[in-house]
Amino acid sequence: MTTDFMNFNGDSLDNYLGHEMIEINEESAKSRLVINKNHHQPMGLVHGGIYSTMAETLCSYGANFNSDGMFVGVNNNTDFLSSVSEGELICSAKLIKKGRSYQLWEAEIRHENKLCAISKVRLSRIK
Repeated sequence: MTTDFMNFNGDSLDNYLGHEMIEINEESAKSRLVINKNHHQPMGLVHGGIYSTMAETLCSYGANFNSDGMFVGVNNNTDFLSSVSEGELICSAKLIKKGRSYQLWEAEIRHENKLCAISKVRLSRIK
């Protein structure tokens, strides 16, 4: 495994947000984000875009880790189930279907083991 898949390096949104990779393999990946005030929407809760970003990034990394070519997200459906304002979010993604031209992944985002959001992310091969 290359270190390219173990960190969100460089000038990327995930690096800016503090999103950190925990583990990655052929069929799953896990990451974390320590919440700060920059992640809040005006009502003081974690912004929904944070959950969607964590899910799409982790699923994208998983798809590119397990395949040749380049896969990018083309659909992200995130349902928000519980609100959070502080602490740590853990995102766990798993491969549902792997094809030659697309992959479907599912990500669960938890806070203290409570399910906060669930996403299905479809990725297409562009190279």
